[in-house]
Amino acid sequence: MSTISPSVPKASSTPQSSFVRHWSDYALLVGVLIAAAFFAIGAPAGVDPRGWHALGLLIPVIIIWATEAIPSGMASVFFLAIIVGFQIVKPGTAFAGFTTHLPWLMAGAFVLGAAMEQSGFSKRMTYWLLSRLRGVWGLVIAAYASNIFLIGVPSSSARAAILAPILNSIMSSIGRPTDSKLSRFLSFNFINATVNLLSVLSLTGGAANVVMLALYTQLTGKTLGWTEWLVLMFLPTIILMGATCAASAMFAWPEAELAAKLQDSAAAKEAYAKLGPMTANEWKVVGMFVLVVLLWVTGSWTHWDPGFVAIFVAGLLFVPDIGVLKPKAVRDVNWDIFMLIGAVIGIAGILNETGMIKVVSDALIGPVLNPLAHWGLPGIAIGAIIVSLVAHFLLPSPSNLTLALPLLITWGTQTMHLPADVVLAFLAMVSVLGNLMVVLAYQMPPDYIFLGMEVTDTRKFNGLLIAIYPIACVAIFICAYVIYWTIHITGFGV
Repeated sequence: MSTISPSVPKASSTPQSSFVRHWSDYALLVGVLIAAAFFAIGAPAGVDPRGWHALGLLIPVIIIWATEAIPSGMASVFFLAIIVGFQIVKPGTAFAGFTTHLPWLMAGAFVLGAAMEQSGFSKRMTYWLLSRLRGVWGLVIAAYASNIFLIGVPSSSARAAILAPILNSIMSSIGRPTDSKLSRFLSFNFINATVNLLSVLSLTGGAANVVMLALYTQLTGKTLGWTEWLVLMFLPTIILMGATCAASAMFAWPEAELAAKLQDSAAAKEAYAKLGPMTANEWKVVGMFVLVVLLWVTGSWTHWDPGFVAIFVAGLLFVPDIGVLKPKAVRDVNWDIFMLIGAVIGIAGILNETGMIKVVSDALIGPVLNPLAHWGLPGIAIGAIIVSLVAHFLLPSPSNLTLALPLLITWGTQTMHLPADVVLAFLAMVSVLGNLMVVLAYQMPPDYIFLGMEVTDTRKFNGLLIAIYPIACVAIFICAYVIYWTIHITGFGV
């Protein structure tokens, strides 16, 4: 195998896809009818009519999030516009999220990620690692380490697009044994590294993190800086990645004869050699990346919010002779995620102002967490894991976190089992971890960038995920204590 190149599965129009499309239409119609019923029936006693109507209008949006009938961000902004149109809240409340720095943090990070990818720097670092590390564990280490070089790429899907073709090439170089334990072991660790590592470690590692912080900030007035997030999540990242990697080895240790074939890294070496020496654009991107990280790290002294730092450096990347991007690169920004982040802050504010978020939290979260909270911190940890698990079966990421977190945080404001601020930060962080550990691959859509290349048997891969999940939950439980005491000692976010 002489090159490392993507192999993207072709989309096809099948009776099943037609059925799913029609099912989405019917589900959306049902949602619209339910919304109409909320207006026709009227609010129950003790419930703010504005909140009742807002909840009714939110039902079709939830269905859109679940079915992905239209982009989630656009649906969410459309919801805000309708809310303002019905005069349920003022525009300043509905669109407050777009005046915060958090949506702009992701927009700027997407631009930086595009510059890394277009300049070839991300690919260079990945190939460099893979060309020097051999064997099963060498590739696993390379998968995790290469993601550190991709820290400027804020989307797990974008990171998967860089690394999935490499795994595809590795499997092809040894005859594509997709039914083997080796295929499941490598697939899990490439996916775990690509989708989860930075999504735990870095605030800009994924949209779900920024969504969490946006909701937390909106509902509590507290926030976290980029370095504070890093401090809080450093040990949990090591614990979670170590436990799940070890579990994958326990349940899918590669066959000896296949593992032996991985001692040769000729394909990666050849691909790296073809890149040639570092280009001027790559050096520029390295400089910009160092600048943005430096400004993020010093944010507590300079008082520059991470989002405005990201936009500042993103702007430099478009300046002629200084940057490396052309104007058309603006299209590489995931504006749907940008709109989703801004909109969910507004949604949380709407439900909070009208009191409906408390009503829903009491109805859905209270029955789960109230009994468990009597056990103290262990019970709350178990409850947060259960809520995250249930949310995964309802909606794809990051929409599941969007729904679960406001309810968890609202419940936290009412509990007296632990100091309130610590409970809030604790619940938010543990939910981030629970959001990443899945029972089935479909619950984390970026997984299918890898699985769509047929690098392993999906049914057996799901079996591996099911086997790993209990160990992941134990790891999250341990991480809960680590997060709690780190917050308690540092005071970050509270």
